[in-house]
Amino acid sequence: MLFKDVVGHSETKKHLIEGVKKNRISHAQMFLGSEGGGNYQLALAYAQYVNCETPKEDDSCGGCPSCIKYQNFQHPDLNFFFPSAVSKEVKTQPSSKKLTKQWIEFSKEKEYFELSDWTDYIGAGEKLSIINKLDSQDIIKSLILKNYEAKFKVVIIWWPEKMNTDCSNKILKVLEEPNPNSLFLLVGHNSDELLATIISRVQIIKLNNLTDKEIITGLIEKEGVPDDLAESLAMMAAGNFNKALQLVKNPDGDEKFIELFQTWMRLCYVVDFLNLDKLIENIHKMGRIKQKEFLEYGLRVFRECMIYNYANPELNRLHQKEAIFNKKFAKFIHGGNIMEIIEVFEHTHTAILRNAYAKIAFMNLSLKVCNYLKCKP
Repeated sequence: MLFKDVVGHSETKKHLIEGVKKNRISHAQMFLGSEGGGNYQLALAYAQYVNCETPKEDDSCGGCPSCIKYQNFQHPDLNFFFPSAVSKEVKTQPSSKKLTKQWIEFSKEKEYFELSDWTDYIGAGEKLSIINKLDSQDIIKSLILKNYEAKFKVVIIWWPEKMNTDCSNKILKVLEEPNPNSLFLLVGHNSDELLATIISRVQIIKLNNLTDKEIITGLIEKEGVPDDLAESLAMMAAGNFNKALQLVKNPDGDEKFIELFQTWMRLCYVVDFLNLDKLIENIHKMGRIKQKEFLEYGLRVFRECMIYNYANPELNRLHQKEAIFNKKFAKFIHGGNIMEIIEVFEHTHTAILRNAYAKIAFMNLSLKVCNYLKCKP
């Protein structure tokens, strides 16, 4: 991937290029940013630039043998490691190596993506996806061999937060004492979920969320989206270019959550336990990944309520159906309860990710929201 193909992050690109020109290439770096924001794409473009045989002033050449192999995801000195799970392709002992073919096909098919896109692609469904002990063994094996042809042997670890304890502990030594001419690029999203010993061994490159302007430019250039539609989609994407691309294909992508969330909040306000139980049963059937997305949607709505109350309603990023609801709902979300609501939503989000029983988790959340909505500012 070329730097020019990565949406936004112009200052970070300049910083990375300047570091290569001055031969300041840290052996282990982590591109830290939110999902769908381009940190994986930027890491890939950086790796290609580092190994480009005839680099330009501000990008890889795109035409040398190394660049061509990078763009086809087939360079012998480029290694990918990522969360894997029992799936339709791998029935037992999954690992990145066993899913390399699928990963390459997936990467060619989708330029921007999130973890749920990958698990859906391999048919893992709700199964827990991790980077495991087998992956750590393959990482170490790949570094034992001499570089085939590139200046740097590159190891890209996507979602290092998904490394289990065995894997994390096994790669500590290679991170601390790397082989010459090897380059570790971790693509992370939440450093709090990583071992402190991992964090201490990498140089962190923190990426800001994409601006609306950057997303608009990306949609126009990559998808040919009209200016007015691009502007509308950028507002709804909230810095996530992958979501913006999904909205191009399905402009009403969040509608599956709008009515459910609004019904849920109304039932919590009137404390209708009977219908809350029925609604939570429907949420339970959604599955863990959709439940996670639903909670994230709720947090977004609460943020928009605070903007409506304490900033400027014109700054709201809302679907038309959301805007109508929020005019009445926003007054129930205020300084007197917002911190408690966020805390309990995030606690439930974490519980769902750890395979908590959804019916209990959402009922507990609902009971607390019933109380919080009655709080006064």
